[in-house]
Amino acid sequence: MNKFIKANFCFILIYLSIFFTSCESQYLGGDRNTKWIKDLNYIQKSLPKKHVNLFFKINEEKFNNELTTLKNSVYKLNDDQILSGIYKIIASIGDTHTSLYKETSIIYPIQFYYFKEGIYVVNTIPEYKKALYTKLIKINGVNIETVQKNILPLIVNENSAVIKKYIPKYLTNAEILHGLNITSNVKNTLFTFENNQGEAFNLNINSLNNEDLHGKFIIKGNFDTSYPLYMQKSNLNYWYKYISEEKILYFKYNKCQEDDTSKTMEDFTGDMLKFMNTHIVDKFVIDIRDNSGGSDKYINPIIDWIKNKEINNKTHLFVIVGRTTFSSAIINAVTLRKETNATFIGEETSGKPNHYGSVKSFTLPNSKIEIQYSTQFNKTSTDNKNTFIPDKIIEISIKDYLDKEDPVLNYILKN
Repeated sequence: MNKFIKANFCFILIYLSIFFTSCESQYLGGDRNTKWIKDLNYIQKSLPKKHVNLFFKINEEKFNNELTTLKNSVYKLNDDQILSGIYKIIASIGDTHTSLYKETSIIYPIQFYYFKEGIYVVNTIPEYKKALYTKLIKINGVNIETVQKNILPLIVNENSAVIKKYIPKYLTNAEILHGLNITSNVKNTLFTFENNQGEAFNLNINSLNNEDLHGKFIIKGNFDTSYPLYMQKSNLNYWYKYISEEKILYFKYNKCQEDDTSKTMEDFTGDMLKFMNTHIVDKFVIDIRDNSGGSDKYINPIIDWIKNKEINNKTHLFVIVGRTTFSSAIINAVTLRKETNATFIGEETSGKPNHYGSVKSFTLPNSKIEIQYSTQFNKTSTDNKNTFIPDKIIEISIKDYLDKEDPVLNYILKN
């Protein structure tokens, strides 16, 4: 009997394998145009089935019409324009966890950051050193405001934090800029910058393959103790520092997941709480401004500890949030607001407190582009705001950055 069951089980597995392979094969192959159309068909068939609630914002008819329009235009569009079209369709769904992922292979060797005064260069290679710490004002003769307007449809534009988080990334993506017709090719383009004297200048910047950039940037990214605490040890998922002069315990929580290079989160938490139990801690700072998510469970023992301590009040307990605070880190922020008396400082978050998540993915058969999608809805808040808003909003300026100052922590030190 067991042999019979095993034989039938093996037969079913073989049948299913052949069946799904056959289903997949209908989307493979053909000329360049056919391959793109098959990939778009694959999105049209698969995404509505896999996503927990794909049409919560965009209706099914509009979704299908946009895909059909793109399929009908494949013959007259270049690959970068098609890619940008897919970005737009995925963004129109309105779910920040449902996205297109394609490894950026051709980029302009510049790193930008969106400060409160505008977009500035915070890193580049020696060839373009003149641009370092200058303000970006044009790309290929197009004002940065217009460039940003053209990029916005590729982003789930829920709030201003999303714009500040993602625009700098797209500005270095040669394929995206070309696909949006901002630049005429992916090889090079003209960038216009403004220095601190208000003088504009142009640089013709060549794109590079991503792998060729390794080790070439002027600033290597290993920030020493001369930099603000939030910029240090970015390679660690979690760490803490006791600022003895002010009796402050600063906890930097960069990612909601175990760190393979450090202690387990359980051991780390135990050590940190033991330290606070045996030392005078006047202020406890939880910094999740750079935390992009993971699992929201790891912070629960810390919250349970806080609730029974005198430090649980608005002048002694502080939580720092920012534009990179996302997914499970937002859930952590909401829980901290519900269950503690913390003061929240920093910037608005790029994600919503109530959001779709628990991401899975599938790969398009021909282009091998990865599509990530949500499998559940996380309701963490009674309101439906499009961001988590701190009690005190403080945005970093280019002057703060150049002076290696953290105005958020400085505010906490003074209050």
